Amino acid sequence: MISGILASPGIAFGKALLLKEDEIVIDRKKISADKVDQEVERFLSGRAKASAQLEVIKTKAGETFGEEKEAIFEGHIMLLEDEELEQEIIALIKDKHMTADAAANEVIDGQATALEELDDEYLKERAADVRDIGKRLLRNILGLAIIDLSAIQDEVILVAADLTPSETAQLNLKKVLGFITDAGGRTSHTSIMARSLELPAIVGTGSITAQVKNGDYLILDAVNNQVLINPSNEQIEALRSLQAQVAEEKAELAKLKDLPAITLDGHQVEVCANIGTVRDVEGAERNGAEGVGLYRTEFLFMDRDALPTEEEQFAAYKAVAEACGSQAVIVRTMDIGGDKELPYMNFPERREPVPRLACRAYCNGS
Repeated sequence: MISGILASPGIAFGKALLLKEDEIVIDRKKISADKVDQEVERFLSGRAKASAQLEVIKTKAGETFGEEKEAIFEGHIMLLEDEELEQEIIALIKDKHMTADAAANEVIDGQATALEELDDEYLKERAADVRDIGKRLLRNILGLAIIDLSAIQDEVILVAADLTPSETAQLNLKKVLGFITDAGGRTSHTSIMARSLELPAIVGTGSITAQVKNGDYLILDAVNNQVLINPSNEQIEALRSLQAQVAEEKAELAKLKDLPAITLDGHQVEVCANIGTVRDVEGAERNGAEGVGLYRTEFLFMDRDALPTEEEQFAAYKAVAEACGSQAVIVRTMDIGGDKELPYMNFPERREPVPRLACRAYCNGS
């Protein structure tokens, strides 16, 4: 039995598809002066291809997850096309006569490592986004194939060293039953997206790829946080029973979802949903919510590397309001500080800490 970090609840049964890409081998030899322009062009050409791919992924993410998750890949594109990043890579090619792939790898790795060394868990997880961008850039510079997870034709449970946000956004949800990874954390974009999709997932197992072969029969039990490889018939039967029990409980609760909520002393109350993105509205309606009692707007600010523009915020709030129709939506101003920090905002030091339950948006805006 293997366990890890329970990223998204659920139970899945199926054959393993072990994802392995061609190894990225960096050419670290020094180039001659007459090859500098050629290497700069290799970098720029690879970046253009990577940007075009991310534009396609961004559109798909918007269709699947909504504008909030689309913004993740807009942030990826902005970082990839960042002028300072470009200048650093080209400077290494020109001044140190590094190959395009070696220069790009050094700059990207430096940025990711700096994030990984921070104490803040949320910022550490953002290093995975930087490495995602870097891997895509390097594969395009080197002309290596990039796995298209939208093309999967058989029902499988994905097993991988890690899944990047861009890979997760491309999953064929009709065929992918769940995923398990060696690396990852609960607050990574990949885990957040899995929960949005209600896709069973366990991450951070440490060694799943070393223990699973293509075609192995797996039980991904993201209720009890365990992965069973080629289980016995008794284990399969027991977890099928648990899966049926969970489904039955959901079905019984679903019968109550449209009934009025009335207290024992006869008072009718509204039962509203707690949401973080427009995608959550569909689930709220499906479960009988009478509106949105708490729209946690901080997630629009957290899933990115820069502040959302006024237009982006307006579009996100409008999408939620339109999705809710005539039902009420109570919007909470961004709840940032204490347990949630933003990498791009420096809050002024205070004599007293910003409270975890009170008026943090007011405190941070004052």
